[in-house]
Amino acid sequence: MLLCCSQRTDLCAFYSDWLVNRFQAGLVDIRNPFAPRQVLRVDCSPGQVDAVIFMTKNPTPMLDKMDVFRDYAVGFQITVTPYGPEIEPGLSDKRQVLDSFRQLACKLGPSHMILRYDPLFLSERYDEAFHCRAFERCCQQLAGSCTQVIISHLDFYKNTLKHQRELNWQPDSLQRFTALACRLADIGSRYGMRLQLCAENLDLRSAGIENRSCIDAEWLRELTGKTLEYPLTQARAHCHCLQVTDLGEYNCCAHHCRYCYANFDEAQIASRQARHDPESTLLIGHLQPDDQLITKKKSERQLRLF
Repeated sequence: MLLCCSQRTDLCAFYSDWLVNRFQAGLVDIRNPFAPRQVLRVDCSPGQVDAVIFMTKNPTPMLDKMDVFRDYAVGFQITVTPYGPEIEPGLSDKRQVLDSFRQLACKLGPSHMILRYDPLFLSERYDEAFHCRAFERCCQQLAGSCTQVIISHLDFYKNTLKHQRELNWQPDSLQRFTALACRLADIGSRYGMRLQLCAENLDLRSAGIENRSCIDAEWLRELTGKTLEYPLTQARAHCHCLQVTDLGEYNCCAHHCRYCYANFDEAQIASRQARHDPESTLLIGHLQPDDQLITKKKSERQLRLF
């Protein structure tokens, strides 16, 4: 199976001790967000896991923990965006994030690292010139540490619309995204980085921008050296990522990014974080007597070797 850590919350930034405990124990429980009494019990021992994908805006807490994952195929997708604290109030110093990115690339190799420069939106402050300058500075810092960059435009989720005043995107932001993406692709190419779109209904291959998935068979083959067959997640329109098992939960990330879809009830975040126990099998809280456990192990049909 593919384990994702995580698209729902930043496990690396806020829950790295829990992650280490779970992988050392070889077992993790995941509460179903749509059926709360249902708990998926996952065997996360190395023999059951094809790859572990870390998605984070702050990988620094993982630097001294990577030995725990030495028997796993590991990949990182690290988001570095140029926004200020009015958009991303809980983020760490991005200079430290870039330094940690480079350190991980030295440990794992550039093919295991993907830079996410998304979501993109255009406002009076964050215009095309701003993004081009910021992206070039980022590329300068990460040249040689990765070759793949994911970009996408801001999606208008309910939580995003709630923060329209802070985001202050311009009405034609999405229309201008195509031209900006082409300019970013030109910048990236000068530093050995190729761009790809995430869940966008656009064809920009003429500008050297690939139409790939964030988690696809090609990257998985680079991480594992194997050809692995997985169904597509089909989580939203134009998304063609492989199906993963996400270890995170919603509404427990303290980055408080104003564009986030996964932390839509900000009143819950502090109270849910307070219920976190690094020793629990669950990320938030503990198992209850009336919980229904469902066991998940790797399917042998997922693996096909050349």
